[in-house]
Amino acid sequence: MKKIGLLILLLLMVISCTSDENDDLILAEEIIFGEIYGQCLGDCRNLFLLTEQGIYEDSNSDIDFGDLIEISDWENTTFNSQPLAKDKFELAQKLIEFPDNLLQSNNEITEQIWADFDYFIQIKTNTTSKTWVFDRIKETTDSKIKQYMEKMIAINDQLNDY
Repeated sequence: MKKIGLLILLLLMVISCTSDENDDLILAEEIIFGEIYGQCLGDCRNLFLLTEQGIYEDSNSDIDFGDLIEISDWENTTFNSQPLAKDKFELAQKLIEFPDNLLQSNNEITEQIWADFDYFIQIKTNTTSKTWVFDRIKETTDSKIKQYMEKMIAINDQLNDY
């Protein structure tokens, strides 16, 4: 009987000490992420659209070569209708879940130093849309947000290396 009681106590301790890392994650409807280039003519971006169904590369069809692209219009990029390969989707799919406090944060999480090469990320849920353009993540950023943004940068780099 003592062994059963000890086993139950041990089991309760293990269960109570286990935390679910996904408790504070939100599912996005879509995420646009990648690289943009300031003061540039032509194809001034390399963006991806991620949804639950697939990942899509920007189509480059909405560029007027010779005109400076309006920097505030990255959210309206046209994407290819054909998704990228399954291995690329599987690589990026982990970005669809993001920390719940990311949408409450302001620009205090990232730094914009130069308008040359920047990372771009826009997260859309059914009620909110938020965009960041940045060079780097501030050291003082919440660790879960920082890990998410670093993961986005790493996935972007891997997708561009294919």
